[in-house]
Amino acid sequence: MVRAMKYYLAGGAVRSLLLGEKPHDFDYAFSGSAEDFLALNPSARKLGDGPAYQLGHCEYTAVGEGLRQNILNRDFTINAFLLEENGVLHMHPDALKNLRENILAPCTAQSLADDPLRIFRAARFCAVYPQFRPSLDCLKLMADTAKNENFGIIAPERVGQECVKALNAPQPGNFLRVLEQGCALNYWFDELSGAGQIPAGPPQYHNSDVLEHIARTMDKVVHELRAWLLTRPGIIGKRADELAVVTAWMSLCHDLGKVSTPSDILPHHYLHEVRGMQAALDLADRLRLPAKLRNAGLLAAKLHMKAGVYYRLRPSTRVDLLMEAHARELVVPLFLLAQADSGTAGLVELAERELEQILSVRLPVKWENRGKESGRHLREMRCNAISRVAG
Repeated sequence: MVRAMKYYLAGGAVRSLLLGEKPHDFDYAFSGSAEDFLALNPSARKLGDGPAYQLGHCEYTAVGEGLRQNILNRDFTINAFLLEENGVLHMHPDALKNLRENILAPCTAQSLADDPLRIFRAARFCAVYPQFRPSLDCLKLMADTAKNENFGIIAPERVGQECVKALNAPQPGNFLRVLEQGCALNYWFDELSGAGQIPAGPPQYHNSDVLEHIARTMDKVVHELRAWLLTRPGIIGKRADELAVVTAWMSLCHDLGKVSTPSDILPHHYLHEVRGMQAALDLADRLRLPAKLRNAGLLAAKLHMKAGVYYRLRPSTRVDLLMEAHARELVVPLFLLAQADSGTAGLVELAERELEQILSVRLPVKWENRGKESGRHLREMRCNAISRVAG
């Protein structure tokens, strides 16, 4: 006999409702056994090894050992809600207080140790909701958990997914700031370990450490992208999200080479572009990120300095730079980064205009099929086209 079952709206969806926002993901908890749930919902699909099921676009999880324990087993107090259909709300004792005061705190002292991925969820949450700050207890538990051997055996794809979500947030730099505050950059973001103690550059150009400079650039590039998107109303939804992720990732990677600068040449960072190229590849590979992001990080490390002084480059260098970025479909993200990093306005518009100019150049028939000679002549024609525009 199938018993009656009670359903609860759970976690972040309830938090969103309490904040006056429209929930995007709906998770539910159900009382009773998995057998009863499946009998009532035969189309439900089991997820992984735990008591979770996919039904339509929603995820359902068994309440388990009771409502109180279910709430304590959740990650953070502001997600520790169970809402009955009749409006009765079950929650962590600190949930409303922390929600009101914009504090991110673990449900228990074991919350992060139970699932170390929650360290990255905390950092991502502060990128999505910049008004929130981690509690002192949260930061201490992050540091303690990051020292545990289990920290290094999280599935890489899970860490990568949290990073990608943070890249598409309103203030992506907070992802790095919170990890640094919680002493949790080691291993997964090892290329940034110690970045908070290294000057970003000579005082006349930089007034922060490397990590804060990278975080600021990530935040600033979000505003640069929004301004650019206003000129491209056709780029919306998934396309806009993908562009935001790529651009923020390039901002994260652009100065990775500064972390390994020899101490005897600080605060200068000569050749950090060269050092940063391998660092960007190593980081992308460790997080199992897609090839698009891997290539974008490499290009950011390699070319961000040239892109930042684009106005001063010779036509031949401009052509080479534009064509390399164009081959990766990264012209706009690269120059958005350059604008945010250098503070030079108008770089994206100039790069787009000159790219259009050089792509319109057509090789005369007499110069076709001459191998390298054809390529050299086409490059020369492109350089001349840029020179005429500049003139």
